[in-house]
Amino acid sequence: MLGTLEEGRGNWQKAQEAYQKTLQVDPESALASNNLAYLMLEHGGNVDIALSYAQKARQGAPDLPNSADTLAWAYYQKGSYGLAVDLLEEAVRKVPQNAVFHYHLGLSYQKLHNGAKAKEHFERALQLNPKMPQADDIRAMLE
Repeated sequence: MLGTLEEGRGNWQKAQEAYQKTLQVDPESALASNNLAYLMLEHGGNVDIALSYAQKARQGAPDLPNSADTLAWAYYQKGSYGLAVDLLEEAVRKVPQNAVFHYHLGLSYQKLHNGAKAKEHFERALQLNPKMPQADDIRAMLE
């Protein structure tokens, strides 16, 4: 809970520390593994270590769309775009109103040279959250 609270405050370093402490106490915590992996991926952490945490999170919480998104984001950053698309399609099916899932899926399709699908998901992300932090980047890509 402390990690999530710190994330909400925008203090990702303290959130990361809280997730690491949680994993010291409970190494099987899927939530802490997932959130730590995502923070690492978003803030320049070691992608290989983040991938390991994301895989652990996915194993511990295989039905959660967030674990699919985090693992997909790790695969994306490793250049495994096809694996990312499969997981992101699952996440979008389960939570179609999540703008970040659509954004990540659009980026993955873009890397696979599927412009039509990329555009579809970028537009959906903006429709769902026109003020998301990535909105300007998405608009630039759509132009």
